[in-house]
Amino acid sequence: MDTSSESLHFELLPYRTAPRKQLPTAGIKGDVGHFGSVLVERCPLHRPLDKGMDTARLSGPAFPETVFRGKRRSGRPSLFKAELTLDGRAAELRFNARALKREDRVLRITYDGREYVYSSDGLGKAKVLEREGIRVSMALGRHIPPADIASAGTATGPVDAVDLAIAIVLEEVDTDVLTLTGAALSSPFALMQHFSDRAE
Repeated sequence: MDTSSESLHFELLPYRTAPRKQLPTAGIKGDVGHFGSVLVERCPLHRPLDKGMDTARLSGPAFPETVFRGKRRSGRPSLFKAELTLDGRAAELRFNARALKREDRVLRITYDGREYVYSSDGLGKAKVLEREGIRVSMALGRHIPPADIASAGTATGPVDAVDLAIAIVLEEVDTDVLTLTGAALSSPFALMQHFSDRAE
């Protein structure tokens, strides 16, 4: 699998489409150095038949097809009832939504013998995916008029397409619950989610 041992800097731009007779899509896209083009797409519309679930899908010639599915929140999939697959193989996701310490409010991802930790320093701050020897940081980038913001990525260590795919697809996922502020704002949602799950 393709890897890079030097620091890699890349930018992903937001996009939206509204084709006739098809569902609209939104997400991010761009080039990730020598890994080439990548696209993450989701449907911004609420679809009642999906029972409150939402999906973000990553694709690109050098990347494994990566699908994140979770309960819809803020127009995106969230970490509640979440599933992550890469090339059809499931990853294991674990996080403690009730933890009080920042270091305990992380998303742990196990995939193909790899152990990842995904964390956020706070709302609007960088999100970081790490495993032994590699680090992928995704931060707010430049302003795109009239009201969009690019995502600025930095990868260090011998990263490969799997590392990058996980970090990039999570850019289109609501991960606010990983921060104390986000968790506080998410509490009413979590309570409603609890009763919704019991009703199913």
